Amino acid sequence: MIRRLSLAAAVVAGGVLAASPALAHPAGASPSLSLLDSLVVPASQQFGTPFGGISGIDYDPASGRYVAISDDRSALAPARYYTLRLPLTRRGFAVTAPVVTGVTTLRDTNGQAFANGTVDPEAVRELPGTDRLAWTSEGAASTGLPPFVRETSRDGTFRREYRLPDAYRPSATNGVRNNLALESLTVSADGRSLVTATENALVQDGPAATLTHGSKSRVLVLDRASGKARAEYVYPVSPIAHAPTDPANPYADRGLTDLLAIDKTDFLAVERSYAGGVGFTIQVFWTTTRGATNAAGRAALTGTEKAMPKKLLFEFPEADNVEGITWGPRLADGGRSIVAVTDDNFGTAGTQFHLLRYGTRR
Repeated sequence: MIRRLSLAAAVVAGGVLAASPALAHPAGASPSLSLLDSLVVPASQQFGTPFGGISGIDYDPASGRYVAISDDRSALAPARYYTLRLPLTRRGFAVTAPVVTGVTTLRDTNGQAFANGTVDPEAVRELPGTDRLAWTSEGAASTGLPPFVRETSRDGTFRREYRLPDAYRPSATNGVRNNLALESLTVSADGRSLVTATENALVQDGPAATLTHGSKSRVLVLDRASGKARAEYVYPVSPIAHAPTDPANPYADRGLTDLLAIDKTDFLAVERSYAGGVGFTIQVFWTTTRGATNAAGRAALTGTEKAMPKKLLFEFPEADNVEGITWGPRLADGGRSIVAVTDDNFGTAGTQFHLLRYGTRR
C-alpha cells in the first residue's frame, strides 16, 4: 500500500537569478520553492527487482517519462535504472504510486551486468538530442575504486566514459573521500556540458564538513564533445546542521547530493545533513558560477579561490534522504514544477517523491 504524506508548504526567499530565455525573471524578483504534494512507496516493494535506493531522477518532457537510478551496488539485483510516470492533477500527484514502466540493467565496459561491489550508481540524466543517458558512480575510495561519469544507451549498454582529472583519483593523500564523491549530475542549459560535483572536499583540498566548519566541494564541468573537463569551481558546503543525540548512533555528516541547471551559470544545489537521533535536514540553495574562480587543472586548491556564492531557497519541512531533483512537467496553471526523490537505503522508510513549485517573488 502507498501512503501519502500530509500536504505542506514552506518557502524561503533567496538570491536573484540571472535572466535566461527559458527562465526569465521580472526585475527585482527572487526565485522561490514551495512544496505542493508528496507520496511514499513503502519499503520492500517489488517492480521486477527490489525498488529502493533511488539516488537520481530525471524527467523527459517529450515523452512524459522519468528515469530513476538505484544505488544498489549489484547486491540485491544488478545495478539498474527504472522508467516511470508520475502524472499530475491541478492539486498534485494524480497517483498514489509511481507507474513503473521498465527496469533496465546497466552494463559495464565489457557488456556485462556489474558484479557485486564494482559500482555505486548515484545520478542520472537524459541527454537531449540523443538516445543516451548519462550517469555517475561514486566508486569506493576505501578500496581504491574510482568514481566515473559515463554514457549508456537506453538499453543499458556502455557507450563512453568521460575523463576525470587525476585530482579526483582516490588514494590516502589525494582524491575523493569514501562515500563523499560524485552524487550529483546535471546537463548544462545549452546541452554542451555535464556538471557534477563532489559531496565534500577532495582529500588534498581540505577537511570534510563538521559541526563548526563547512567543506570545499568541487563542481566539475565536463565537455560533451571532447569528454574532458572544461572548468572546476569551489562550492561551499555548509557545516553539519545538528549534533547527533543518539549515543548508540553518534554519526553525522553533510554533503552536496544533487545539482539542477537553471541557466548558463545558475543552479539549484541540494545539501543533505544527517545526525544520529535527529535525522535528515534537507536544504535547497541557489548558486552560480558567476564571479567564481575557475580552478580547472589544479592538483590541489590554493585557498585563494573565490567560491560560488549561494543563497538558501528552501528547507523541507518533512523529508527523508533527498538525493535527486529534476525539472518536472508544467503545472496546470503554467508554473514550473520540480520533482525530488529520496534514497531509502533499502531500509524501512520507503521512497518519497516530492512535488515542488518553482517560481519568483518580490
